[in-house]
Amino acid sequence: MSHPVPVAMAQGSSCWGCFQSLVDIHLKLADVLPLLDIKFWAGVVDYKLEDLENYPNKSIKIGLYEGMARTEEDVHLLKVMRDKCETLIAFGTCSCFGGIPGLANFYDIDDALEVKFRNNKTVSGGKVPTENLPAIEPTVRPNKDIVDFDIYLPGCPPTSELILTALTALLNGEEINLPPHTVCHYCNREKKETPIPEVLRPYEGKADPDSCLLEQGYVCLGSATWGLCEGQCVNKGSTCRGCFGPPPPIMSDQGAASMSMLGTYAPIEPEKLLEKVKDPLATFYRFTYATSHLGRIRQKREEAKK
Repeated sequence: MSHPVPVAMAQGSSCWGCFQSLVDIHLKLADVLPLLDIKFWAGVVDYKLEDLENYPNKSIKIGLYEGMARTEEDVHLLKVMRDKCETLIAFGTCSCFGGIPGLANFYDIDDALEVKFRNNKTVSGGKVPTENLPAIEPTVRPNKDIVDFDIYLPGCPPTSELILTALTALLNGEEINLPPHTVCHYCNREKKETPIPEVLRPYEGKADPDSCLLEQGYVCLGSATWGLCEGQCVNKGSTCRGCFGPPPPIMSDQGAASMSMLGTYAPIEPEKLLEKVKDPLATFYRFTYATSHLGRIRQKREEAKK
């Protein structure tokens, strides 16, 4: 392109791993950086929120928002990004589906503060800090409930190759075509659709390197997970944990789909399943609880308290 494209990169409450994955394209940054006119990236360049607020609406071509909206400041930043950016990308699984921090929605906010601050052995005084800090939202609301996104680019984090492919297409004015396949589509293991005699914990037994992990009894969420990772974990011997969230076009309730698949393969009594699946919530909804049907029920309960 003849001129660099104006871009903004904003971070809500997150671990910064998605932007780290962007940096991890390594030498190919030399190809990408000349295409970027960075208007806002507070974690890297010394921009302030007011700098972003002062840009004219829709004056920034592409915006990437990483993380979920855990604080009032996160919500405000997300809305400002929507106003200022022509194309807004939900960048990473936290931004797309609430991510692992969304599991906190299972508890009341006061319970979460108790664990994090008041009864935390690493914190002195056991008080919830309030000075110079934004107020915390009662729940992690899905970002898509707060603003509309144009593109979803999930992953915990998205792979560097996926980021490079997507950004290069956008910067060149091309359409991003993300294949809708699940992880199973990219899995090299043989699938025989045989029933599971028992459910195994990850450390139990020795997995056959050539056979479907789910059919061997290991809980694998590949059938309900968007395969933008191209099956990296399952082809290296590790079960899919579901970090890319559900595949399009439905993009909801990955946990229910995963449990349904396990039930199809494992005609085992519920009590025996619970003995092996110690934490169903974190197993099946680890990355998507905030956007699931169960998560929606929880949010409605919180809203009813107001």
